[in-house]
Amino acid sequence: MGAAGEAGTAKGHARVPWGDVLMSAVAAVSWALIGMAGTAALGLRLLEADAAGSSGPMTAAVVALGAGGSVSPSGDVSVFGLSGAEADTAIEITPLGVSLVGAVLLSWFFLRSLRGAGVVIAPAELLARAGSVVALFVAMLGGLAWAGHDVITIDGGSLGLDDVTGGSGG
Repeated sequence: MGAAGEAGTAKGHARVPWGDVLMSAVAAVSWALIGMAGTAALGLRLLEADAAGSSGPMTAAVVALGAGGSVSPSGDVSVFGLSGAEADTAIEITPLGVSLVGAVLLSWFFLRSLRGAGVVIAPAELLARAGSVVALFVAMLGGLAWAGHDVITIDGGSLGLDDVTGGSGG
C-alpha cells in the first residue's frame, strides 16, 4: 500500500500537461460539433428545409439551437394579409436529437482523454481539462452563431399560407 500511496501523491504534485489538455479538448469539441452538424444537416434535409434557403447557415442555426441558443427571425409579414407590418419574434426550440448526439460525443471523447491521463488524476489537471473543454465549446458555438446569421426568405404562398389566412389568393 505504501507504493500506491506514494504514486498517488507523486501524481498529485505533477504539472498539468497543457499539450495533452488542449489536444483532448480540441478533439472532444470538434467531434461533438461535427456530430451535431451532421445530425442537424440530415434533419434539415429530411424535412426538405434546404429548398427554403442555404443549408449551411440553417445547419449552424440548428446546432446553436441544440446547444440552448435561440433564433430571432424578423421580416415582412405581408403574406399573412398585413401590409407594411414587420414581425419580430424569437424561436427557442431545442432539437433534442442534435443535443443528444453532441452530449454523447463530447462526453465520450472527454472520458477517453481521462483514461489516457492515468489512474490518479490531479484535481488541477481535471479542472484544466474540464475548463478547456467548456471554454472551447463556448467559443466554437459563438463562431457557429456568427456563421448562422443569414437571411432566408420563405415564400408563404408556396407553403399554402394564403389559404389559411384568407390572403391575396382569393
